[in-house]
Amino acid sequence: MTDNIFHTKAFKENLRRYEEALQNGTSVYLEPEDFTDIAEYYHLHGDLPQAIEAADQALAIFPGATEPLAFKARVAMLVEHDPDKAMELTEEIADKQDLEYIYIVAEIMIADNRTDEAEEYLEAREKTISDDDLDDYYLDVAGLFADYEVFDLAAKWLAQSNNTDDSDYLELEGRIALNDGKLQQGIMLFNKLIDRDPYNNAFWDYLASAYYLSSDYAKSRESSDYALAIEPDDTDAILNKANCLMMVGEDTGARECYEHYKRLQPQSEIGDMGLAAIDMNANKLDAAIAHWKRAARLCAPQSPNMTEINRNMVLVLASKGRYDDAMDIISHLEESAGGPTVDTLILKGYLSLLNEKKDEAQQWFNKALRETHDEIKDSTLFYIAYCYYDCGIWEKAHDAFRYLADIAVDQTFHDLWAYLARTDYELGMQQEFLSDLRQAIAKNPAGLQRELADFFPADLPLDKYYDYAVAKMKK
Repeated sequence: MTDNIFHTKAFKENLRRYEEALQNGTSVYLEPEDFTDIAEYYHLHGDLPQAIEAADQALAIFPGATEPLAFKARVAMLVEHDPDKAMELTEEIADKQDLEYIYIVAEIMIADNRTDEAEEYLEAREKTISDDDLDDYYLDVAGLFADYEVFDLAAKWLAQSNNTDDSDYLELEGRIALNDGKLQQGIMLFNKLIDRDPYNNAFWDYLASAYYLSSDYAKSRESSDYALAIEPDDTDAILNKANCLMMVGEDTGARECYEHYKRLQPQSEIGDMGLAAIDMNANKLDAAIAHWKRAARLCAPQSPNMTEINRNMVLVLASKGRYDDAMDIISHLEESAGGPTVDTLILKGYLSLLNEKKDEAQQWFNKALRETHDEIKDSTLFYIAYCYYDCGIWEKAHDAFRYLADIAVDQTFHDLWAYLARTDYELGMQQEFLSDLRQAIAKNPAGLQRELADFFPADLPLDKYYDYAVAKMKK
């Protein structure tokens, strides 16, 4: 749940006393949760050794204390990727009835991809919770699943709580709405929360995400700036602002934000992923590869980011003509997955296109579509269409994008209309171009400006795009 503990006078005083004692080589007495807040603060600011030291100081005074052991267990799980060590630390917690003990045990299971086991455990422990605490228990469990993006179970547990006007409840309701694509509902809920608590930077972060997903990059960036005014080192706000700047082509500002994020979170792969994307946009392929490789070293093996990292490494290597190296990565991905996946089949098709083996590419793409579950076939088709688009095979790309546009799934693919307008232009389809141009202007102007940067003058206002295109078509 959202927490502004680091802005309170009590926390600042505890931090001052703690750091003063460190400087003087003396000890300080704090409660275990106060030491843990300091550990979390150091971790947030990228100083993991200091964070562990704070937790260890708590345990030296309070052996078996729940909060510092739970903190160290999360570090073992999420930073060191060692679930066995995480569980060993958890078992050192003296009070096995403490709710935090229950939550950390379940969290380790979820982080270790044992979600069903976690839910069974939480359902069993539910029977031990007093009636007075049940509503809060449901909220906490829902928040735990939401933090690991298991939103179906988050919604299930949230629905059991009667605290429907509680800020924690509304926050979770908003996060679930964003995941379900109900962006306007999410915007409404987070604005409501901000009205209640305008200095809660986490609410501004969620509102920024909602606007970003709505392709309203100006409002998204504005929301992030409000969050950063409250907390200049808010990593979520820094990252969201970086993404917005990159989407509108302000790569210099985006790079500064990603570098800031890296300084705060040196053990996270996210900063290098952003910097790699900027370098790819600028065609600095060697620099991009270096960032993707660093991101791969930092990324947890089971993280969904690992797929994106490897996919992009393949694309960059292929762009440099290093097809064998690209294929080695694909082979490694298939070994790890126990065989070909939809993603690796698409990558093989992309490499075939780059080698001008169109028939071979089509075979890989067809196989990828056959292997895809019906409910996500559109996503596979979109990535295949982009492979054709990126290789300048306009007719194939156009046909796939047009199909997706006609079945009204464009809200899932923010760049669809921009790509479609570009293919219309390349194929000389003037009426379709003008029609799709209107859609792109309305739904994703930043994507349109990026994809048709050579068509529209750089200083032309967006509201003049359509008239300019009509005049150019007449000529």
